[in-house]
Amino acid sequence: MSADSENVWIAFNGEIYNFLELKEELKSRGHSFKTNSDTEVVLASYLEWGTECFKRFNGMWGLSIYDRRVDQIILSRDRFGKKPLHYYYDETVLIFASEIKSLFLHPSVPKKMNMAKIIDYAGRHYRYVDIDNDTYFLNIHQVPKSSFMVFNIKGLNEVCAYWNLSIPKSFDILTDSEMIEEFRYLFHDAVKIRLRSDVPVGCMLSGGLDSGSITCLAAQENKKIHTFSGVTGDGYFDESEYINEIVKHEEVQHIYIYQNHSNLYAILKEMLQFHDEPVCTVTWLCNYILSKEVAKNKIPVILTGHGGDELLAGYWDHYHYAFADLRGTREGDNLELKAWLDNHKRGLDEYTAAKKYINSLKIETNLELEKYSPYLNCLQKNVLKFSKCGNINGIDTQKENQNLLRRLYMELFFETIPPSLRAEDRNMMAFAIENRLPLLDYRLVEFCFKLSNSAKIRNGLGKWLLRESMKGILPEKVRLRKDKTGFNAPFGDWIRNELRQMMQQMISKKSFMNTEIYDQKNVQKKFEEHLSGSNYYMFFWQYLNLNIWHELFFE
Repeated sequence: MSADSENVWIAFNGEIYNFLELKEELKSRGHSFKTNSDTEVVLASYLEWGTECFKRFNGMWGLSIYDRRVDQIILSRDRFGKKPLHYYYDETVLIFASEIKSLFLHPSVPKKMNMAKIIDYAGRHYRYVDIDNDTYFLNIHQVPKSSFMVFNIKGLNEVCAYWNLSIPKSFDILTDSEMIEEFRYLFHDAVKIRLRSDVPVGCMLSGGLDSGSITCLAAQENKKIHTFSGVTGDGYFDESEYINEIVKHEEVQHIYIYQNHSNLYAILKEMLQFHDEPVCTVTWLCNYILSKEVAKNKIPVILTGHGGDELLAGYWDHYHYAFADLRGTREGDNLELKAWLDNHKRGLDEYTAAKKYINSLKIETNLELEKYSPYLNCLQKNVLKFSKCGNINGIDTQKENQNLLRRLYMELFFETIPPSLRAEDRNMMAFAIENRLPLLDYRLVEFCFKLSNSAKIRNGLGKWLLRESMKGILPEKVRLRKDKTGFNAPFGDWIRNELRQMMQQMISKKSFMNTEIYDQKNVQKKFEEHLSGSNYYMFFWQYLNLNIWHELFFE
């Protein structure tokens, strides 16, 4: 689309949820509009505010703006990098696209492996793949999230972050009722503006707090909401007990999808053709299968619940970090610890081990890495030099009681959210489904990071603020549930059964990956140990991904 007599052009992928509010403001400043699209609002915003416009957008985007008036191109991505935007730049040519494979259609773009990314994924853990803006291909980069880049005839002129989330030096002092009221308003509005659509909207409903809350708030706004739930059908993953509570409570139009996990190798190969890069966990293979089934129901917009765990402390290890912040206090040593042990039937041995580990952490070191280095001996020694994991700087703070907040920050920007957003976006867009994430509304994120740990973990339960704000909205059986079940699949068992022969053939193959990257003997040893009962499913998931990826792009 163009504006200003074709002096300004835009290529835009995404959604600006607050475009109606921006449109009214722009009208008051003299702008007129020919369409009802948010794309035209983005263009008008740029004409009015220049690159300051990105601060005003609440949404997800990857976009390019060509400004003929000053002969420059601007590339920008949303705050959390939900939408992809890749580029190749060598000081003579700039090529950019949403998909990496598109770049290789240009003769100037070489296709080479980025060994640093491969080694950190293969030998450590997917959590340390997103520490930079590189990809698995050498010299193919991502436009940084929360940023814009300016290129002119002389080359790269500017890289600027338009938004930063910092860890506060002190927390906002609010009463419980003030916190709950503000959170409920922001959360409800985040859902409301993401329901803006001229096509049907649905929700992914897992039965947990996050997706359940979003579904209930969405149903209040739109009684025709559709919901979808994936069940493995083998008893391994089934939260129908909680799902049915929400479906009955809101009377939504609900569909259960029982996934067929036959021919997994072919499905994974099909999925990676859309992703262009290896995928972080087997969860996203299940999500791909689920997305394909959702598409058959012709609901093109889906709300999902990602982000709640990183905002409000929903993972198991978050309790350990919270206890580290409370050590030496009556609340930490007695009340919270006892409540946690009682609520979750955990043992003191787990707490003792976690306490020892967290006490060893120092702000200026990278001891976190030690948790994720069990597979380095399965790699060829000469490739270990490519690892970049040691370059993680962590978070700058001298506050000793901010262990939990630092953990949440790292997950939000480097560890869990980036690979999850990338995987879910590729999966759903493969079937022309647009997914929207209310819990990653930047207003909610900013608000939650101003609050102390007690807003997140209280009385031995995580997500205290979400639970309290959903009183009277979310069914009590779901709101007060103490367990947590991630959407997963028994990949470890599949390796021992359905995928056993295929995995053995792949390990025995004299391929580039096996001879140049992996130490075949140690991989074989790990495989035999897994067959005997050890659990190395993550290693073999990553091994399988890398082999298929290499086959697709280099063989």
